[in-house]
Amino acid sequence: MKNKKDRITAIREIVQAHSISSQEELLQILIKRGYDVTQATLSRDLKQMEIAKISTRDGGYLYVTPDVAASMKSANPGHFIPPHTLQGVVSIECSTVLIVVRTKPGYASSIAYDIDQSVLPEVMGTVAGDDTILVIPRSGYNTTQVAEALCRVLPRT
Repeated sequence: MKNKKDRITAIREIVQAHSISSQEELLQILIKRGYDVTQATLSRDLKQMEIAKISTRDGGYLYVTPDVAASMKSANPGHFIPPHTLQGVVSIECSTVLIVVRTKPGYASSIAYDIDQSVLPEVMGTVAGDDTILVIPRSGYNTTQVAEALCRVLPRT
């Protein structure tokens, strides 16, 4: 049996890396990874971790970490693109003129390099930190168009 700290870490990693739509789905992944956990324990863990269950555009549900949920609330409707299938990407959020890509720690530089090497007509350039990328769109493109172009070229998990 693995301890609670390890289980919490595993839950966070699974929710960030996969599109989890139900507690049952998450529970099965944890069990496959060797965690002896019940539905009630998982429910308590999710509440403690403040994992949110949100509605998706296709009418389903998706579990997200608190930072992703917060960015979704602050984003303009339709400007947040949930990138759970993009390798290393936590969220993509658009303002009226810029795009911020949040990544797992240490991923931003290599993802920004991939964006720059893609030579997207929508993207003028990027500025990367450790876990955040600022994407500067070219004139004539709106941020939603740029974010959608990013989702097309970034590596999938």
